[in-house]
Amino acid sequence: MIKIIIFGLLFMFVGCNEKSKPIVKVDSNLSKPIECMALNTIGVDKEFIHKLNQLYSFSSNCPLKLSINYKKDIICNSPYNPNQKNVSKFPKSFLNMELREGFDVKYSYYVDLYSNVDKEDIEEGFLRLKRDLLKI
Repeated sequence: MIKIIIFGLLFMFVGCNEKSKPIVKVDSNLSKPIECMALNTIGVDKEFIHKLNQLYSFSSNCPLKLSINYKKDIICNSPYNPNQKNVSKFPKSFLNMELREGFDVKYSYYVDLYSNVDKEDIEEGFLRLKRDLLKI
């Protein structure tokens, strides 16, 4: 009986995790560690750009360009799948970081978030990128 109670509590805590797992894709042809990155700042909050510049020295003439895309305050007005909307928690925002060489995506980090994207989310995603692609 004790094992069932412990298993139930463990299952409840694991199932109630508020954080989504990021989806990371790395091109197998990308040689690691990478030498440099340039930052594409179009459409990115100045606060996020400042945080990224604190975390890494970007080089504007590097062929590998890092793009940051995100959306805040997502609202689902779709009449489809009402059961899923009522039973499961719907993400409030997402964060996508892509490292490209020309049009080719070499690295991608995507995560759904249950609060709006903030500096900590940007930092967490970028630190994952650094761990995956740079010599730390």
